[in-house]
Amino acid sequence: MAEVELRRISKMYERQKVVNEVSALIAPGEFFVLVGPSGCGKSTTLRMIAGLEDISEGELLIGGKRVNEVAPSGRNISMVFQNYALYPHLTVKDNILFGLQVRKVDKQEQAKRLELVAEMLGIAQLLHRKPKELSGGQRQRVALGRAIVSQHPICLMDEPLSNLDAKLRGHMRTEIRQLQQELGITMIYVTHDQVEAMTMGDRMMVLRDGEVQQVGRPLDVYNRPANLFVAEFTGAPPMNTTEGVWRSNGAQSGVELTNDPSRRFLPLGLQAGIKGGTPVVLGVRPEALQPLEAGSPLDESRSLLVSVQGVEILGSETIVEFRLGDKLWKAKWNGQWPCRRGDVLRVGFAAEQVSLFDSQSGKNLAITAGTEKGEILRCVQ
Repeated sequence: MAEVELRRISKMYERQKVVNEVSALIAPGEFFVLVGPSGCGKSTTLRMIAGLEDISEGELLIGGKRVNEVAPSGRNISMVFQNYALYPHLTVKDNILFGLQVRKVDKQEQAKRLELVAEMLGIAQLLHRKPKELSGGQRQRVALGRAIVSQHPICLMDEPLSNLDAKLRGHMRTEIRQLQQELGITMIYVTHDQVEAMTMGDRMMVLRDGEVQQVGRPLDVYNRPANLFVAEFTGAPPMNTTEGVWRSNGAQSGVELTNDPSRRFLPLGLQAGIKGGTPVVLGVRPEALQPLEAGSPLDESRSLLVSVQGVEILGSETIVEFRLGDKLWKAKWNGQWPCRRGDVLRVGFAAEQVSLFDSQSGKNLAITAGTEKGEILRCVQ
């Protein structure tokens, strides 16, 4: 196994920089996810690692060796593409073995690896079929098999599940993760789906417009987003936000909601380093907003009396929508809640479940600018 290190790598097309100084150290055997919206530079970054795109600036190291000018075939990596890139005129068997045949691997060794991969992926009965005779999930397994049979220590995947239906996508997420752990390979995985990033990755890198926003373990990114973009990108539904001003009045320090007609005040306790009068964006996760019954012991000063705008009962959970000023907020509750549009409810939250962001930079005001344990925890200016 080999580690992969990106040292401030950038990509330019003519005068436009589409990837800007991306840095990361990916450990051997790690499942590392590049995630972000379409056009953020994640696939371009992966293609630079693969050698399919030239690196305009910076250095790429694999196993401690600089490989900027090394051809893709010399980087000891395999890749699974979004469209699977199977040869339509070849059988499943020949598609899987194509790379080994080009490298002139001994035929007995080819047969041994084929048998192992076919058994592992459950495609032994498909070896003599052509790609057109396969379902989407079966084609995806063949593409995986071709990558695995090469026995390269690093595998790159570019949105391999985007062509599958939701149920099969969930199943294949589990299969790919288990396979990676069993083989112990380093996997670098690109997706625009934050659910995939959260459930599959050991660590994730969030990208926006070619800039790194945050790197960290999925739960750390979710619980401590470095900036407003990361907060609103992660989570389903995403974090609720609204504008306000920080008011510091001793023990009653908190946020005055400026987009609320009543300009209600939410006390949050002391927040070191935030000056009174600072414009902020207050964020609360949907699952942190819980219904309060009459006589609830929770502090009603940190609660909201709201009118229900919409309800989605999903079976195991219920999404309740309401307006806070000019923003539509969502609360996520376990179980089935028979709410209706127009119902008036009181919802509350704990002070420690609130995130505060600078209204100008978007930076999380609870996180000190800089790095912590090698992870990027600052908003890119």
